[in-house]
Amino acid sequence: MFAVLAPRVHARLAPRARGRAAPARRSTAPFARPRRSCRASSSSSSSSSSSEPPSPSSSPHVLPGEPSYPGLYCDWSVTPADTLEVWAYRASLSACALGVAAAASPLAFGASAEAIVQPAYFFGAAGLGASLALIHMYVDPIKKFMQACYALGLLGSVGIAATHPEYASVPAFVLDHPGATWLVGPMFAALTGVAFKEGMCYGKPECAALFFTVPAVLLGHLTGLGSEGFERGAVGVWVALMLAFAARKYTQEVKDDIGDKSVFIFNAMSDEERDEFVRSMNRDDPARFARLAGRE
Repeated sequence: MFAVLAPRVHARLAPRARGRAAPARRSTAPFARPRRSCRASSSSSSSSSSSEPPSPSSSPHVLPGEPSYPGLYCDWSVTPADTLEVWAYRASLSACALGVAAAASPLAFGASAEAIVQPAYFFGAAGLGASLALIHMYVDPIKKFMQACYALGLLGSVGIAATHPEYASVPAFVLDHPGATWLVGPMFAALTGVAFKEGMCYGKPECAALFFTVPAVLLGHLTGLGSEGFERGAVGVWVALMLAFAARKYTQEVKDDIGDKSVFIFNAMSDEERDEFVRSMNRDDPARFARLAGRE
């Protein structure tokens, strides 16, 4: 569902003449929606090891003296701003994981831990929201859909907290009212999307397990098919998987979390900038231009 595919370029760039010469100005439309898997972009970036001396590059997106990585549209380097963004994303995921763990703490510590459930729930929600703002995804409409799901679930959570002060926390209310799962569920659908993206891009087994565990908990509670013992056990698994997911993010190289930076660079350009970029590529990097045009 939440595919993390980058754009794939269509085959033809310039129109062929039909009785008259083609216009001199080339359109960049065929470059607008390339498709390339995040795994492929990550592996292509890995082909230029950070332990090797950087190769000279004419790309303006390569920092002097820094390793360069081959992208779909241009070579690029990791900047300090990139590093800061990646670490902020990882910290946001950690906040989400800690919030989930703390919100589930009554399962282990009983009623004495119920006072922290509400602040932990919204702390974790804030972490998820930040991670959705920082996550790198090539297909922007999917990212926006995940953010919309998050906003709906957060709005439902705030509504429950505001209208039912007799309950100590939103999870406590949902526990007693399974139908309220509809109100908070979209936020957890967004979390499931993050897990799917990370699992598909990096082959993380804990993310693949989260993709099934989170919906199983919510749907089991909503339909009444999950017993109390099942729900308690599944929530415990959810917590363990979230903590493992957040912790293992710190073991990745920063460049792998970025993906193919050249795709984001190209997508951020205006139409006029793309025109000039394609003309420059055709002039300065004909081999890459030919690959994008499907001529190799």
